[in-house]
Amino acid sequence: MNNKIQLLKPEARPLFETFLDALDKHGLNFCILETLRTQETQDAYYAQGREGLEEINRLRKIAGLYLIGADEAKRVITQTRHSMHQDGLAADIVPIIGGKIPWLISADNAELWLTFGRLGQESGLEWGGTWKPLNSFGIGWDAPHYQINGR
Repeated sequence: MNNKIQLLKPEARPLFETFLDALDKHGLNFCILETLRTQETQDAYYAQGREGLEEINRLRKIAGLYLIGADEAKRVITQTRHSMHQDGLAADIVPIIGGKIPWLISADNAELWLTFGRLGQESGLEWGGTWKPLNSFGIGWDAPHYQINGR
């Protein structure tokens, strides 16, 4: 998995650098999970929630990803066979609380996720946390995802 902003296309890098600078200025801990993504990785991600565990893990192995269990295999994690990650125009960036990623958005951390989203948008990025359906905190289904606007 690639997590370097330098792997993004030149037109994307300044927007992401502005976003990361804003996170730093606000004293927010974060992790860049993924930037540039291969087709093999996208295929493995797309299989989740759509294929059986054996097929998902076959694709994950091809992509060099860790194998997952039955519960995680049931969860859809992407809506597309071709992601902006593959074009070098997107990154997944998450908050860190106490050394961990707060994957479950709750009353305890929703404001933090919203702050991340606002800072990303103020930096000129489209935030996956605006994509419907929205949860009870007003956060969409792909809160870690940021990409170039209007693509």
